[in-house]
Amino acid sequence: MKSRKINSDRILGISAMAISVLTLAIFIYQTDIMRVQSKLSVKPRLDFTTNQGGNDSLVTYQEVLENKGLGPAIIDSIYFMHEKKSFPLNAESFFEKNYPKLLEYGYLSQHAELGEGTTLTPNEERSLFVYKLPASNLESVFEYLGITSIDEIPFYIEVTFTSIYEDELWLTNTNKSVPKKIK
Repeated sequence: MKSRKINSDRILGISAMAISVLTLAIFIYQTDIMRVQSKLSVKPRLDFTTNQGGNDSLVTYQEVLENKGLGPAIIDSIYFMHEKKSFPLNAESFFEKNYPKLLEYGYLSQHAELGEGTTLTPNEERSLFVYKLPASNLESVFEYLGITSIDEIPFYIEVTFTSIYEDELWLTNTNKSVPKKIK
């Protein structure tokens, strides 16, 4: 049997290959970390805010959609939800169809129509509707809706949205404070 001598060139070659493979593994790991960080740095978070106010003679109810995330939110869909049915986000036509007396007791001073592809930048907020009514009609509105407080409204607004990467779809509504990942 012949004894083999390990020469220094072979050791250097094997060492260089091992270092190259290790470097490649570290590079792939770092790239993955940077990809995750990049996605998190532009993650949107839509949230609803309900503003109530007024004075002795006029009561105001406002529904606001705000992007409290770090990146732009792209709306996929936004609807009024009532009795397990969805209605386009148009407060005037929704109230006329489902709650016509609301427009007799008060009035919409403002309403928005947002659709697919609407983008909300970080910290941007959009007023979806503002409903005003004389304070003397408040009890009649509660009775008409069958509620005892403004927190029991029998309809809600639901929105699905994504980030600029469009790889995750999120759902939130006026009843939930934390968006839920659906895709």
